Formats: sequence, C-alpha cells, structure tokens
Amino acid sequence: MTITTRGCRSRWLMHACTVALAACSVSAASAAENWRAYTYNAVATVTPVKGMQAMLDEIRAETGGQLNIRLNVGGTLPITESNITQAVADNMVQMGDDAGFVGNLPVGGLVRLPLLLGTRADFDKAWRIEAPYLRDELRAKHIVLLGRYIYPENVMWSKRKLTSLADLQGQKVRVISPEQAQFIKVLGGIPITLGPAEVAPALDRGVIDGVLTATSGYGYVWRDLLKYSYRLNVSYIDSLILVNEDAWNTLSPEVQAKVQASVDKYTSLITTQMVTEDDQLTKKLAASGMVITEPSAADLAEAERRISPYWKAWGERRPDLQSALQKVRTAVGR
Repeated sequence: MTITTRGCRSRWLMHACTVALAACSVSAASAAENWRAYTYNAVATVTPVKGMQAMLDEIRAETGGQLNIRLNVGGTLPITESNITQAVADNMVQMGDDAGFVGNLPVGGLVRLPLLLGTRADFDKAWRIEAPYLRDELRAKHIVLLGRYIYPENVMWSKRKLTSLADLQGQKVRVISPEQAQFIKVLGGIPITLGPAEVAPALDRGVIDGVLTATSGYGYVWRDLLKYSYRLNVSYIDSLILVNEDAWNTLSPEVQAKVQASVDKYTSLITTQMVTEDDQLTKKLAASGMVITEPSAADLAEAERRISPYWKAWGERRPDLQSALQKVRTAVGR
C-alpha cells in the first residue's frame, strides 16, 4: 500500500486541527468562573429565592457558561444571617443576598429607623441619600454593591394575642436589626435576633412569641405557627446583592455588564412581585382565620411618640452619619 506525501500532509493537518480544538476547549473550560452565592432565606419557595435562582440561571445563559453561580440557601453553609457581609468580604462566598447587614454596615440602619419612613416613596428618597455612604463602607471591605430588593411593610406577628400596642408588653419578638430591637424594647417587648432558619423551631418551642416580617416575606410561610397579625409598619427592609471585589474584577467588562443587567432586572421583579403578593396573601390569612388588625390612630401616635427620640439618639451615637440623617429627615419632612 502506497502512502502519498499529500495524504501525509492531510492527516497531519487534521491532527493539528484536532489538537488546536482540544486546546481551545481546555482554555474555554479553564476560563469559566464558578462562584458560590449565599442567601439568608432558608425556604426555597419564597419569592426572593425563586427570583435569585432565576437570576443566576439567566447569568449562566447570558454569559455562555463563563460564569456559573450556585445558590446556597440559609443554613446550608456555616454562615449566619448577620455574617453574610463578612463572608463575601473574605471570599468564602463570592455573592451574598444580605438583609442582615446592618451590624457590619451601620449606615444601613438609616433607612430602617422605626416609623421614620412611612411610605415607599419616603424610603426611596432616603435610600438615595444613604447609597453613597453605603457604597463607601462596602468599598472599604472590598465588596461591590450590585443592587437590592425591598420587602413590603414589615409588621408584627404573634401566636399570642396581639391586637394593640399594649398587647406587645412582655412578648418575645424576633428582629433582624438593632433598630427593630430598639422599637420592640420601647414598646415593652423583648427583642431576640434569629436567622430565618431558626424561627420556626423557636416559635414551636416558645423561645419567641412572634416576629417582625412582611406577609410575603415569612408571615405566610410561618402561618401555622402564628395567630395574630398587627399591621403596624415598623420599617421597610432592603436586601443587598453583594459581590467580592476580587472575584468581580476577574470578570471581563462584557460579563460584568451582563451580570449587572440581570441583577437590575431581577431585583426589580422580586420587589414588585412581593408587593403584589403581600395584599393577596394577607387576605388569604384573614380568610383562614388569622386575626388581622390595623393599628388605631391612637396607637400609631403613641408608637411614634415613644420611638421618635431614638431617631436623634441614633445619629448622636454615629457622628459620621449625622449629616446623612439630617438630609433624610429634611427630605421626608420628619
């Protein structure tokens, strides 16, 4: 059998192409980034988790697999709700969905001062003032803020009678920030800080009597453990989408732009969906027998009378944030 020179060249060319293609495949595989994301939310069926998962799926698709992010729900990693910011800073996880950040980022409490911001419009005004300060604090920790979603009204829930401010006396209530804790204290309650994964067993065992949350947050999830919903809006709660700065900087500008676009899209969708769900689910709870009570004008006035001195005290204990607080109070006429 005779082998021609031309045949040899052809086979060598095919071999070279195969090697080149294999090298490209290895290079593409090695270029892919694999991240871990962590959310404080412990239930996969709540809107924020479903929205986060859809967002990460879109990022994978839009980047052609260049960035793959696995979402871990609350309690599946040794990270507490109050330590997500630090976990992102330490690159334990590359992305965090963080609603319990105020202990690490004190300026975050500015938009959570109880009863200071009575409407979403006021909250948005305050958030725009707070945002530059918040970004500065995050930058110092080498964290990039990509966005945030916002819960509807955070109200009071209990398995004990709770139809007025007076009923809160002596009740143990789960809170997620120092500002919420202060509010419960001034009303005679006992604040206890717990992550979402800890709440159901704490309610069941009597460690706590109630919680502060939105209906579309966990009010509906914990409905079998609660009997009363007192609809006093303590504050709105924002959850930040944080990324480790070093991990972020490994991404190309094109990939960064696609990630940012997905974050913008889904944080807006999550916020909007929870507002829609909140009213619907509250009506379902009322229909199923939960006692739903709107606060009286007298109770609202009394609650504000008791907590309003704390707004000033909060700023006095944080001299570097006094100016920001004054800007917020001026912007919302408080």
